[in-house]
Amino acid sequence: MNYIFCLVSLLGAFLLFQVQPMISKFILPWFGGSPGVWTTCMLFFQIVLFAGYSYSHVLTRRKPLTQAWVHVALLLTAAILLPIVPDASLKPQGSGNPSWQILGLLLVTVGLPYFVLSATSPLVQVWFSRVYPNSMPWRLYALSNIGSLTALLTYPVLIEPRWDVVRQAWIWSGTFVFFALLMGACAIGEWKRGTSEAARRLHEEELKDAKTPPPAISHRILWVLLPAFASLMLLATTNHVCQDVAVIPFLWVIPLALYLITFIICFDHSRWYVRPAWAIPAMLVIFMTSGLYNTPWDWSPSFVVELIVHFSAMFLICMVCHGELAKLKPGTSHLTEYYLLMSAGGALGGLAVSLVAPMVFNTYMEWSLAIAFGFILVCWVAYLGLSQHKTKSAKVIRGAAIGVFALAALGFIVKWEFLSFAGSLERSRSFYGTLRINSRVDVSGKFHSLYCSGTEHGRQNMDLDKRRDPLTYYGRESGVGMVLDSLKTKADAKVGVIGMGTATVACYAEPGQTYRFYELNPDVVRMATKWFTFVDDLKDRGAHYELAMGDARLSLEHEKPQHFDALLLDAFSGDSVPVHLLTREAFVIYEKHLNPNGIIAVHITNKYLNLAPVVERLAKEFGYLTTRQCIDPGDLPGHYQPDYLLLTKDAEFIKAHPPAPPKYAKDLEVPLWTDHAHNLFQILDRR
Repeated sequence: MNYIFCLVSLLGAFLLFQVQPMISKFILPWFGGSPGVWTTCMLFFQIVLFAGYSYSHVLTRRKPLTQAWVHVALLLTAAILLPIVPDASLKPQGSGNPSWQILGLLLVTVGLPYFVLSATSPLVQVWFSRVYPNSMPWRLYALSNIGSLTALLTYPVLIEPRWDVVRQAWIWSGTFVFFALLMGACAIGEWKRGTSEAARRLHEEELKDAKTPPPAISHRILWVLLPAFASLMLLATTNHVCQDVAVIPFLWVIPLALYLITFIICFDHSRWYVRPAWAIPAMLVIFMTSGLYNTPWDWSPSFVVELIVHFSAMFLICMVCHGELAKLKPGTSHLTEYYLLMSAGGALGGLAVSLVAPMVFNTYMEWSLAIAFGFILVCWVAYLGLSQHKTKSAKVIRGAAIGVFALAALGFIVKWEFLSFAGSLERSRSFYGTLRINSRVDVSGKFHSLYCSGTEHGRQNMDLDKRRDPLTYYGRESGVGMVLDSLKTKADAKVGVIGMGTATVACYAEPGQTYRFYELNPDVVRMATKWFTFVDDLKDRGAHYELAMGDARLSLEHEKPQHFDALLLDAFSGDSVPVHLLTREAFVIYEKHLNPNGIIAVHITNKYLNLAPVVERLAKEFGYLTTRQCIDPGDLPGHYQPDYLLLTKDAEFIKAHPPAPPKYAKDLEVPLWTDHAHNLFQILDRR
């Protein structure tokens, strides 16, 4: 039984955490590739985890025979509902916040199997403590976290590159059946144990012990608040990173893996958590995190540095939270209540980030608030650790020193974390990200700019005689400028634009031409028409403006052929990339809407990902000629050096526009991307 308990703990936790990135990646293309998809999925997993712990808390209060029958029946029902492959009929229709659709889809697809897996850890630990009454079950909890960590680390390295998500779902489902057999054996073993007279007496003693004075109210409150803050820190950090990099399982897995490691360390043995050893480094790293982008010298941190600093801050704050939580462990009679309140705290943290924060804040302010409150927490824990077993005077001196440093550092953190939230004309936040409008005036004129997170997505000179000048990534020397200028003499040209931004490309529209924009975020459309004049100027010149709200791929999938002469893919959010727009299935849809000699212009400018090999491989698959255009605009004010890949079957266009790749271009062979198989880890730009 000891070996079976260990194996069930490992396998149940492995399946529990393997399904999270897998199912999230599966449905990501259906919901626009937003970071909100992952945080909504995490909210679902945390709520179901709480439900599973509640079920185990209630079930372990019943007779062993009842426990066995109920749980075996639940295992059989969950196995019957396999495999966990989402049906295409569950794809969303229309635009708007899809959070409830995502939650409903997950409930139908993985709800019951995940619920059964969620109940495994507390059930097995209670049954273990009954079979081995002189042993503590906490190491089984650490063992289950090792299983969870193994699942997360193997997914991006072994599972994701090897199989597509449909195959992954079938393999997972088969493994779940094996787990159900083992768990059923544990349940039957509990039933057999319950048939003996000694076991019945032990059960009566447990019930009697459960009626003893419960843990203090303050402890119970901390059982909720500490994991709630750790969960909030985890999700806020994941949101913060994914908004500016990419919504990929690799970047979901790292913070979640670090989060689990803190559980493993803290619950394996009390000797691993020493307050000053964790709290003092946490103070220093949080201080570094807040000053990362605000140094007195001109320095921009690399991708790797950003990840290390942000994830280190999250890890150390979670370590302190879970270390304090482990210090409050109760006796085995209150084991399931302890886990129940812990899971309730995790769900509350998820609710705060996924549902409450978007309604309360118009930025990702929960990240900055978490950093500030985390700093206060670790300072207090550092004081508690350094003041143990000291004289009163020594405690006062240490407390004063920590207090002075904490106040000075907190002032710095608050200044830099919240300074960037001021000075904008307008801000908004939705499921799809944060937006802000900035204004500035210089000798060249008055400018309005649209920012998504920290990335500028368009700028306009508001002077009447300069309003039609395309700036930032859309200058006339850019790849998209070449494409749209080539259509200047075609009076009935039709252009499709995936990702509206400020609608800067409308500058190129000539009388009689049609520009059709596809935009997922209603706030983008509102800001583009409120603060910028590109659309109004297009209409005034006699060109036609069309707008399709919702995910561009889903819209194009259901539309009749549009006969585009050019199609621009520019659907960035921050610096992240919606990968579902760069798959074989997506290009099949584009071909349906493109004229025979039409051009696809793919905007691949990115700080972190080398997208060129992906697009080149797609071009090869569909028989397109390509030219890469990354021309330095020189000293032209308001212009960047954008990187475009142009795809067409028009040999004359390619001949007229020879390649001008960037100096940092690298040759890389990548497999053809599909909706079910794509690996962004392979194209991380490490230059």
